[in-house]
Amino acid sequence: PSVRWGILGTGDAAHAFAAALRSGTRPILSAVGSRSFDRADVFAHDLGVEGVHSSYQELVNDPQVDVVYVATPHSEHREHALMAIQAGKHVLVEKPFARNLAETTEVLEAAKAAGVFVMEGMWTRFLPHVAGLHDVIARGDIGEIVNITADCGQYISYDPSHRRYNPDLAGGALLELGVYPVAFAHDFLGVPDTITAVGVLTPEGVDGQVSVVLSYGEQAQAVLSTTLWSITPTVASISGTGGRIEITGPFYT
Repeated sequence: PSVRWGILGTGDAAHAFAAALRSGTRPILSAVGSRSFDRADVFAHDLGVEGVHSSYQELVNDPQVDVVYVATPHSEHREHALMAIQAGKHVLVEKPFARNLAETTEVLEAAKAAGVFVMEGMWTRFLPHVAGLHDVIARGDIGEIVNITADCGQYISYDPSHRRYNPDLAGGALLELGVYPVAFAHDFLGVPDTITAVGVLTPEGVDGQVSVVLSYGEQAQAVLSTTLWSITPTVASISGTGGRIEITGPFYT
């Protein structure tokens, strides 16, 4: 449908989203907002966006915007999602949705109270190969799921000032990369009964590497890992009582 989008933020994710929206769908890119008018103006010029706003509040208040895509650093997702909701806009929040459960609950309750739609931009859930995986599993081809494995590691050069290493900007491997294997396991197995995690911190105090085991019922487990320090295979597998599916890397794209 030709809904009118406003993009809040002008970073890499915002550029990729805007380009894909224009090339693959019919919605309209109505406006972009940034704390810097110059950045917003360059973004608008590059991507053919008509409305340019020099503040996020101006963007969410724009009557030509139906839906706001929040593409700011992780630490700002809660604030900017609530800002859009309070302006009566529907919201798509770039992954990770928020920093923790408390922030997530606050945003979801605000959206429910305002009667607007809000969702995390976890694109993996909507890709063709993941839809195909659900079809295969629903047919019973591999029986009952017993084990899921998935990893997501990238080498992010060490820079304590970069948002990925900055605790004030909600840096760390889990929120930056680990959300992909966690969301993948959740997509197929749901909410775990127990969570076991071990990790290693950077000097700044964010997680540089994390390994997680999610347990479900009496049998099923998901074994997941993420790191900022190495390019890992980024593969996944789903093993059942009657067979196994292997997804080549990167499994989440």
